[in-house]
Amino acid sequence: ELRNIGLKNRDESDRWGYNSRLDTIQAAILLVKLKFLDDWTKRRRENAEFYIQNLKELSNIIRLPKEVSHEKSVYHTFVIQAPRRDQLIEALKEAGIETRIHYPIPIHLQKAATGLGYKRGDFPVCERNAEMIVSLPIYPELSEDDLAYICSAVKRFYNT
Repeated sequence: ELRNIGLKNRDESDRWGYNSRLDTIQAAILLVKLKFLDDWTKRRRENAEFYIQNLKELSNIIRLPKEVSHEKSVYHTFVIQAPRRDQLIEALKEAGIETRIHYPIPIHLQKAATGLGYKRGDFPVCERNAEMIVSLPIYPELSEDDLAYICSAVKRFYNT
């Protein structure tokens, strides 16, 4: 638990922990995979650009990631803010599209943060965002057809 950022499960942290999940076998595999990192990052950035271009017509409904000149995201996740998020997730699931919520419980509401003295309502923007965020698939192996299918499903949901 401690080595995995203190997480007791995917979404809840009962105590502060560390990010030290790498063992010798994982390190050996990582050494092999490192040579692919630049290509994977390039592909994730291309996928993100595809989403941004193909979902921009919904920018009055959903909030898409934005890049600024002094930053370069590797798009480990592609997080949008979507009204009716849970219904969108269900519609995408029915279309065979897997999504995730990274992270549904704000840090100040985690059990590990109890000692900080914050309560629900202390960070309303954070709490509102946590209720709207959803990560769309972004992994490098997605084809342009896959990305188009995902965009189409998102558009279909908001145009009904």
